[in-house]
Amino acid sequence: NPGLADAPLSLQIAVNSPPKTTIKTTGATVVMTAIVKVMLLPPGQAPFQLSSMTMETKFNAKVSIRGKRLAIHADLRRFKIFSNLSALESLALIPLQAPLKAILQMSVVPLINNWTKKGVRIPLADGMDFVEEVVEYHNGFIVIGANLQFTKGLREIMEGSEQEQTHTV
Repeated sequence: NPGLADAPLSLQIAVNSPPKTTIKTTGATVVMTAIVKVMLLPPGQAPFQLSSMTMETKFNAKVSIRGKRLAIHADLRRFKIFSNLSALESLALIPLQAPLKAILQMSVVPLINNWTKKGVRIPLADGMDFVEEVVEYHNGFIVIGANLQFTKGLREIMEGSEQEQTHTV
């Protein structure tokens, strides 16, 4: 319908299964599969689905300790998109894979990394910090280690903890 040529498009991405993580001595990878729907949004009419595709992505994940937080940095390694409807439509999507991968690398991956760089807080008392952090990848697990550095004396830390307990009681 030529009247719908100026209608806005909507791209809907929904992960259809939990990401699969693999940890090997070479590093950690995360594979994610999602359904991508291209919708036409004609004004005053119900949305119309133009296409439905499956997107497969593979990320390398680098784990690090940043201060008192455990952070992850993702790097897009593989991107593949194919049609759920027909093999012919999948062939037509091949030229779109490189530009879509570039868009993901320039927009979506930085958003993910901005979110994950905040990391997860590692409970550590005030006056204690990590130094000489080490992250080792093994088959099936990651070893994260560091030395503790005391910026306060142990007695000061204990006294501070006792004062906090008496104030909360």
